[in-house]
Amino acid sequence: MEPGQISGLFDQAEARIAEFKKETYAASFRDYLESNMALWDRIGEATADSMLLQEHGQVVEQIADTLVQVAQDRVGAVKGRGQRETMQYNLNLYMVSYVLPALLAWQRRCGRREEEIKELLDAICSRWQTAFGARIQASDHESIQAGFKQKLCFVTTAVCRGLQKSQDCKEITLMKQFRDVYFSKSEEGKKLIQEYYDIAPTIVKRIARETEPETKYLYLWNTYIKKCVDLIELGQNDQCSQLYKAMMTELRQEYMVTDMRERKRQVSA
Repeated sequence: MEPGQISGLFDQAEARIAEFKKETYAASFRDYLESNMALWDRIGEATADSMLLQEHGQVVEQIADTLVQVAQDRVGAVKGRGQRETMQYNLNLYMVSYVLPALLAWQRRCGRREEEIKELLDAICSRWQTAFGARIQASDHESIQAGFKQKLCFVTTAVCRGLQKSQDCKEITLMKQFRDVYFSKSEEGKKLIQEYYDIAPTIVKRIARETEPETKYLYLWNTYIKKCVDLIELGQNDQCSQLYKAMMTELRQEYMVTDMRERKRQVSA
């Protein structure tokens, strides 16, 4: 598959990311899937033909390499480190919210074997991490949409569940109240809530897939959530707000922008 056949996908990234919101994502994804059906068909045909010729692995690698190379060219063409990092963040989000879910949706619609598309998705995610240092993983659009609808405190809920706390525990209740009563009163707070719902479901899924997610849950609990709850109980909402934003900045950097843990391992090696 040639770069020209894939480059059009990334022309759509900015517009689609702007529609990655609770109110617009479902319709945006349906339109995205349908408007790019010819490309999904070409990719599917290439992988299916390769199965017959026993060249499936090579074809899968070639498609993944081409897609990632097109993305690298886009990022490389941007001047300024800050602008490149912003584009990289947006492309990470675009991949996990549109490109990978669309390939999964196409496979299910066509009734193709799950193994065919899974190998391709794994190859794309692996190449993406090698090229950009960012770990992305495939999820279907139904799971992403469900995350919007549930109106959860995703990170707090995941941490509490991981530490075997109940769904109605004090910490979850207080953090929800903080979000709905304090955070939502300001424009900055509303913006932060929207950003939270955009990225938190993906972050939670990636933590859950780690070898020892309990270690991360305990770290988040001790470093951020328990302290936030204590501050809320003391009426120190501004301090809680700053701590909350620090937590989301750290999680965004680690799971959505760059894999900071990999950098740390490389430095210590």
